Amino acid sequence: MLSASYEVVSGREPYMLRTYLLAVLVQMLAVNVLAEFGYLHVTVPENFGFATIAAGFLFGIGMVLSVGCAGAVFFRAGEGKLDYLWVVCAFAVGVWLSNDWIVEPVHKLFHITWLSTSVYRALDIDRLLFIPVFMLAVIIWVLRVGNHPYKGGWKWQYTGLFIGLIGTAAWTVRAADGKPYGLGMMQGSDGLMSLLLEGDLSGLDGSLFMVLGVPLGSFIASRLYGMSPGRPLTSNRIWRALAGGLLMGVSAAIAMGDNVLHGLSGVPIFALSSFSFMVSAFFGVWAGVKLNWFK
Repeated sequence: MLSASYEVVSGREPYMLRTYLLAVLVQMLAVNVLAEFGYLHVTVPENFGFATIAAGFLFGIGMVLSVGCAGAVFFRAGEGKLDYLWVVCAFAVGVWLSNDWIVEPVHKLFHITWLSTSVYRALDIDRLLFIPVFMLAVIIWVLRVGNHPYKGGWKWQYTGLFIGLIGTAAWTVRAADGKPYGLGMMQGSDGLMSLLLEGDLSGLDGSLFMVLGVPLGSFIASRLYGMSPGRPLTSNRIWRALAGGLLMGVSAAIAMGDNVLHGLSGVPIFALSSFSFMVSAFFGVWAGVKLNWFK
């Protein structure tokens, strides 16, 4: 999602943004239909007002320093890029430490119950009316681009559709664990650190296996189709990787979700907290790029 934000900031053709929006639309349709007929229990992520907005902004800066979002850093680490391994470690430690020391007092201070709702409920609009109108507006905008591949990869239509279907499948898998969300990297990262550092077996759930599956899948894909472009492992790159990963981890813990959970799980169900987080993350990316930290 860093690439999608950077396309907007730099004025480039928004192929990745359209890919993301298509993935959201697929889940928006599938998840809300399943919820409407009672097959899924959907709960919006909690909203902590200013804390959620600030966390989103800092997360965006963390993406710029890391040169990747919470999902991208895991698959690039799986390709064998050592700088992203530093990011992943810092991200997981940041989440784990924050959940133990920072999250509870911040949430107590900033929790606003009435903001933990969906956009259509906040606007007092019927969901069955709001969702089709929103989807139609996005579809009209998305279809304006041609079928161009991204850096030699799949066409954006295929990629967006595939990610959307994976996200929908994640909702059904997580429902078996009693978790009302789909894709996300933060919860699994926290579970992994709790398992490794505390011996806590409660983290052995779908979130953990999802986190472990991303680098495994990227490792296999990179061996079959080649690796994505990388960066030299310099001392400057290492401190940026550590700072960016830690910043993403801490802010994701405060916001109760990273860009994957909010962007690909919360936005499809119109969670107000997720829209707040993602918009703030975009402005964080914008600030990081303008400060020339995107290197």
